[in-house]
Amino acid sequence: MKHGWLRLVIGFVVLTRGRALAQDPPTDPAATAGDAATDAAAGVEAAADPAESASAGSSDAITEEGEAACSAEESEEGSSPSSVFHGAIEAAYACNLNAPSNRVNAWRWYDTRHDLVGLQGALLATEWSAGSVSGTVQLQLGVLAELFWDGPRTPEQNLLWRLMQQATTAWQTPFEPLSLEGGVFNVPFGPEYNNAYLNWQWSSSNLFALMPYQVAGFRLNYDLGGGLTARAGVYNGWDQIVADNNAGKSVLVSLEYDDPDDEENYLYFSYMVGNERDTGDARGPYARHTFDLYGQWHVAAPLSLRAHLFAGLEPGRDGNDGWFGAALAGRFAIHDTFSVASRGDAVRTFAGGENLFHADTLELAELPTSRSTLLGSATLTLDYHPVEFVSVRLKMRHDRADFPLFFEGVVPRGSSSMPDPEGEDRPTASSQTTVTAGLTTWF
Repeated sequence: MKHGWLRLVIGFVVLTRGRALAQDPPTDPAATAGDAATDAAAGVEAAADPAESASAGSSDAITEEGEAACSAEESEEGSSPSSVFHGAIEAAYACNLNAPSNRVNAWRWYDTRHDLVGLQGALLATEWSAGSVSGTVQLQLGVLAELFWDGPRTPEQNLLWRLMQQATTAWQTPFEPLSLEGGVFNVPFGPEYNNAYLNWQWSSSNLFALMPYQVAGFRLNYDLGGGLTARAGVYNGWDQIVADNNAGKSVLVSLEYDDPDDEENYLYFSYMVGNERDTGDARGPYARHTFDLYGQWHVAAPLSLRAHLFAGLEPGRDGNDGWFGAALAGRFAIHDTFSVASRGDAVRTFAGGENLFHADTLELAELPTSRSTLLGSATLTLDYHPVEFVSVRLKMRHDRADFPLFFEGVVPRGSSSMPDPEGEDRPTASSQTTVTAGLTTWF
């Protein structure tokens, strides 16, 4: 009985049948010109670019696509329940020119291992609908899931919540523009996904590394018409899935625009507010204000551009902590089977009390944990996609920071004044350059 819930979830997924994708319908990464062939193969009419639903997390495939399929009108007509099944596999090899002895590419969520051929991710997901209700379950294995969940949990919690990336349910109310969703939502901010094949680059930006990976709660969605959707939700807080670190809740509201005439044009804005600190935190129970704005412009048939701003402010009695991040990206289809994508990003964290993201690293380097930091990256990806549902990529990326954040050569443990063979790996380099080769397939 220990793993009864896990067996139930896996059994449910295995028994379903396939059509789409966990966060959006399967999309050929080359579809910069609005290629509809992938959608035709998947048997859906949803947006070709997966970034269109990223702002409110991967469940927007249910909200935007499922609402139409599971409307109250359908329910009145007695539509029968249906389910679909889809997935992806990502295999990769990454080489870090710093050649760190611990084989870790620091501050990465995807190609995080140096000199290792391995399974970066394996996705299994299902979506179901029955009249006016629908749901989705997304399971994911691999390096990403193992890297993220490193907190102190029981074996059951660790196994289940490393495997379970998303589980949501939705109800299309009788008032047709309004729907209600609840559950665990994956990647609530930004245009990037936790599946590499959905992104323009193989690895995600530094902005993605800052944001919460999951949120749990409820939200209302209202279709305003003309491509506009408004959402408002209440959640435990950033990555508070198994338990909540305080008694408060966080509120997330968003306004999303998808161009009805060109699915590759969109603009999303989100604002989240709530106390994200642990109960009893010496800095006091101050609220964190998070702002997320991103959009994409389909400039011409082969070219799309994307911009992303991600910022936050957390006041405190010792001063204001926060961050500001920006990213610019572009993708150009040189040929039907070959495209090039580039991205540049930078993140400035400022700390009046304590750096929100790098305090542990600064402490290992024996630097003040209230120090402000600056980091950025430049990425170039070559993408060869000879047939649908296959992508072979070669990615080059350079990261740089104004403090020791990366590993190089023989990696020491513990701080410089207190070495500890059993302690944490201590970053000693302010830059790293990596080359990654990856193969991903999906259905």
